[in-house]
Amino acid sequence: MKKSGAEKKRVRRSSGAIQNGGNRDPNSDTPPRKQAAKKDVFQLFAEKVRDHKDLVSRWAVLQETRVEYFRGKNFVSFLRNHPELKDILESDRNLEIEDIANVLLRKNLLVR
Repeated sequence: MKKSGAEKKRVRRSSGAIQNGGNRDPNSDTPPRKQAAKKDVFQLFAEKVRDHKDLVSRWAVLQETRVEYFRGKNFVSFLRNHPELKDILESDRNLEIEDIANVLLRKNLLVR
C-alpha cells in the first residue's frame, strides 16, 4: 500500500521538526522566558495597592465586567501613609503621586 502525498509531507515535516528541535541550543529560548517572567513594575505596584487592606474600595459593574473602584483622594492619602509601596517602582520611586497615577492611567491599570 502506497502513502498519499499528504501523508509523505506530514512525515517529512514531523521528522524535520524533530531534527531542528534536537539541534537547537536549550539556552537559545531563554530570553523570551525571562521577558515573560519579568512583570512591569507598575503592574506589580497596582496589584500590591489593590490587595492592600488600607485602601478603601468597593465593587461595581462596568460594561458587564466586575471592577473594584476607589476615590482618588483616598488613593493619594493611602500612598502618603504607605511610602514603602513606592519602593516596588524601583527607578520610578521618586515620582510624585499624581505622576504615578497618570502612568497607571496611561497603562490602563486604572480607569477613570
